Amino acid sequence: MKNIFLTLLVIFALSCSNDTSINTQVIDTSEIELFEVLPSSATGIEFSNIITESPKFNYVQYDVIFNGGGVALADFNNDDLVDIYFTGNQVRDALYLNKGNMQFEDISLASGIAQNELWSSSVSIGDVNGDGFLDIYVCKYLLPNENGRKNVLYINNGDMTFEDKAEEFGVADMGYSTSATFFDMDEDGDLDLYVGNQMPSSRYLKRQSAGVNYAYTDNLYRNDSNGKFTIVTEGAGVKNFAAALSTTASDLNGDGLVDIYVANDYEEPDLFYVNRGDGTFANVAHVSLKHMSNFSMGVDLADFNNDGDIDLFSSDMVASDNYRSKTNMSGMNPAKFWRLVNAGYHHQYMFNALQLNNGNGSFSEIAQMAGVSNTDWSWTALFADLDLDGNKDLVVTNGLFRDVRNKDYIHEIEDLVAQHNKNAGSLSKDELNQSVYELAIAAPSQRLENSAFKNNGDLTFKKIASTWNLNFAGWTQGAAYADLDNDGDMDLVMNHMNDKSQIYKNVAQDQKINNYLKVYATKNNLPCDAARVEIKYDNNTTQLIEITRTRGFLSASEPVALFGLGVTGKVDKLTVTYPDGKQVIQSDINANQTIKIDYTQASTLASNENKLGLFSDITSSKMFPVSHNENEFDDYEREILIPHKMSTLGPVMATADVDGNGTLDIYFGGSATSSGALFPMNTNGSFTAPVSGSEFNLDAKSEDLGATFFDVDSDGDQDLYVVSGGNEYEDGSKNYQDRLYINDGTGIFKKDKSFLALSISGSAVAAADYDGDGDIDVFASGRQVPGFYGYNASSSLYLNEGGKLKLDVNTSKLFNEIGMVTDALWTDYDQDKDLDLLLVGEWMPITIYNNEGGKLSKYDGDEAWKNTSGWWNEITVADLDGDGDDDYIAGNLGLNLKYKASKEEPFKLFTKDFDGNGTHDVYLGYYDQDGTLYPVRGRQCSSEQMPFIKEKFEDYEAFAVASIDDILDDKMEGAALKEVQMFESVWIENQGAGRLKIHKLPNKAQIAPIYTIIPTDFDNDGDIDLFVAGNYYNREVETTRSDAGTGLILRNDGKGNFTPLSTIESGIYASLDARDAVLVEAGPDKRKVIIVANNNGPAQVFGLN
Repeated sequence: MKNIFLTLLVIFALSCSNDTSINTQVIDTSEIELFEVLPSSATGIEFSNIITESPKFNYVQYDVIFNGGGVALADFNNDDLVDIYFTGNQVRDALYLNKGNMQFEDISLASGIAQNELWSSSVSIGDVNGDGFLDIYVCKYLLPNENGRKNVLYINNGDMTFEDKAEEFGVADMGYSTSATFFDMDEDGDLDLYVGNQMPSSRYLKRQSAGVNYAYTDNLYRNDSNGKFTIVTEGAGVKNFAAALSTTASDLNGDGLVDIYVANDYEEPDLFYVNRGDGTFANVAHVSLKHMSNFSMGVDLADFNNDGDIDLFSSDMVASDNYRSKTNMSGMNPAKFWRLVNAGYHHQYMFNALQLNNGNGSFSEIAQMAGVSNTDWSWTALFADLDLDGNKDLVVTNGLFRDVRNKDYIHEIEDLVAQHNKNAGSLSKDELNQSVYELAIAAPSQRLENSAFKNNGDLTFKKIASTWNLNFAGWTQGAAYADLDNDGDMDLVMNHMNDKSQIYKNVAQDQKINNYLKVYATKNNLPCDAARVEIKYDNNTTQLIEITRTRGFLSASEPVALFGLGVTGKVDKLTVTYPDGKQVIQSDINANQTIKIDYTQASTLASNENKLGLFSDITSSKMFPVSHNENEFDDYEREILIPHKMSTLGPVMATADVDGNGTLDIYFGGSATSSGALFPMNTNGSFTAPVSGSEFNLDAKSEDLGATFFDVDSDGDQDLYVVSGGNEYEDGSKNYQDRLYINDGTGIFKKDKSFLALSISGSAVAAADYDGDGDIDVFASGRQVPGFYGYNASSSLYLNEGGKLKLDVNTSKLFNEIGMVTDALWTDYDQDKDLDLLLVGEWMPITIYNNEGGKLSKYDGDEAWKNTSGWWNEITVADLDGDGDDDYIAGNLGLNLKYKASKEEPFKLFTKDFDGNGTHDVYLGYYDQDGTLYPVRGRQCSSEQMPFIKEKFEDYEAFAVASIDDILDDKMEGAALKEVQMFESVWIENQGAGRLKIHKLPNKAQIAPIYTIIPTDFDNDGDIDLFVAGNYYNREVETTRSDAGTGLILRNDGKGNFTPLSTIESGIYASLDARDAVLVEAGPDKRKVIIVANNNGPAQVFGLN
């Protein structure tokens, strides 16, 4: 009772100054200028991080000269006003006292922080000695002399003066420190310290220090609570050789312990240290992250999608427009990429990464779908609900003072570099420095706009920087957020290079835009690091904020939980969970106020509920211990510019009771050189290993890409049809012939040698009595023309004549060169009592062949099918809305790739031997933001396939402004053109009388391609739910591999409205390179089991609970 009384007093005291009137008007903030840039004449902020280049100091000699400075926002004198600390490089740091009303006083000299050596990088904040005042830790960088780069710990004297006591406390790290974060690693109530380091900044010293040198490891310092820290780097398991640019800490796996994330530059992969709880850490980056940024810069950790798990964003440096992407970035080097992967590095791509937390310690990277993958040379990344609508928005700062990766600049100075090296021996040191300086300042310089994205609340973001007045053009590195004027919205402070730093005042509350709740979770009168603040409102809408100061790049933000509530006027439940698990819970809290919750009020221990998911992973039970082994084949050797491998499309599975024992047996397809196999299920629900020396082994050279069981000879048992496909052999090879295996009734199969299928590289088979004569006929798809990506393949129809399949020559003419068909389905879509044929494919629209009296004809009349060309993989039938007819689910590429498509701006493919050298050329085109169709690939890659490009466009700038029409020009005649208008996976509603309507599946189903679909009622509510799965690892290395899929259950409400279950709710984590799945009843309890077949990996098994 006492705690509740104290809480009410605190709430009353802090809310008196707030306007608690509720804003009820819904305002579209995408049309509002949300920020006002305050002039320095009003704020008193004069700080400018000026970089002056010179013969002794330039990019050629120090390649990190333009990395910039940070900013920290914190209340250093406990007056409830947030002060500002800037770090400078060639200028001294600055401390500004907040005097209220957005006015600040420079107290740098009086405070004692302006006495130190130059070149500060990051600034971190924490009360290291527990005296109730915040201290400041500044990382020193770049300078070659050790004394000049000793990190600084400014101890707060409580009177706005500070003393450097880094050496006394034992944290005067000298390791070229770029970043640091305070956190409580051992739950003892004090702040420990992680310091991120790099190799030497001087290029000369880097060459001298080539190779792994653990002298430059990051360091971990344990706070011993006696004014001393102990370095525990090696014992804690965090000794490394990396290239840290950002370090931050948060409980990323939800176990109550604070973990560490380190963003690394260059080819060094990011580090994800999970706290084991015993003073040691384990790097789980390779397990938890499927891929990551290549040149990771800044990082922020926040629950951006309001599911209760902390997500992660890391910034990289890929341009957001065609011109800069073509002029400033070289193509990825495939040989180097795979060499690093095979050497134990990671799959690293030059894109920003948005890692969606799956809730089980793993993450799915979705930046491409979210629309935040490309922001140019980026530094800070910050999540905060800037417009107070309940969704955390994203701010990214940009700009490198010189475009040192400009390809024409690099080419132009090659001769200068050669001349410099030639003359080096005859030049004085000053002359050498002058020569280097001239090389450095020859690089172009371009101001870049900062980026901001409004969170749409559906895993996607909208570009909003210009509207919100956050599109400053320059070179901004550090940035941080805080409610500087205590009005209930987040303001921003940015540290610009070679410009005055700026304060961006948020005007949301001034303009009565939405409502908020501001919560301070305190301990010892200061915000408590790692405390978790969660609110629930409006029928269980949830938001979570974890208190973490170090965010973004080189910077620290205010440690407060500021929640946007939209037009909601009351929070139903507020829960503050402290690092030791104790909680404070409050209910029915009015909006538009600031409250403090203190640790002294905490009593309830947090409960660890382990809810059982719908399924459990039972792979380890060895129920189905089967693996797919992909053969080695380099598709790119003959077709450099294809978007992905065409030789890794398997495996496939098929099920039937082949031995008549009442259980479903499984055929598991093989790759080229590895045969498929039959796995019979015993009556006890276990599977029997395949018989060695079976008939299937004789066809090991053929790759299995489609399979189905049916009774071809009407003898009452299930025979097997297997589609041969792949890209390994020349077109027309006998290894592409489909195969028919006849069952003797006991599950023993013999190949029907009388069946002579066409030699077509296929993918799918659909068997049904389409002509109504009482036996089963077969449609077999043509997937590709090997070695000629984009060419239309022919498909075939085989009629069943007395138990023998014969090519229907006339009907098959309908399918001559119809496209790259991936799947086929017999279905009575128009309810006229006969089976029609639905086809999907890569670069194909959803296609219907209408059946009229056993005669097929292509149907083009339905509006629903127009503009449906996609990269379709699968189509399945089910009655999803309970109206008694066939609806359909079609799996497409999804939206989580750099390729974009729409009716207005389709994604395009041009194929031809454009340069007349006898090879097949593939050229992909996309529409940039200026509405022009440009090539996907750059000048370097394009000219490797078509050498005339390098001759036609002598420099990268000329190529960067050239459209596809400019490039191919007179060579376009005779070229084959394909296009895609949609990449979304969909369900198709049958509205009767042959009318169909397309509905896009939820965005959670668009994060990866869908290769397999199982429709069934998983939750026994009478409605057909969906299980979908898929990934595709084997894309060319300039495109992120598709690996975000984890297997998804979509719960149906009976009307075709689907709700995705989380990984925890479903219990399914099918995160490998999934291609197919089957549902069987297996195991001793004969429960429903989903088996997922993965390319080049083990099958996974999930049992229904």
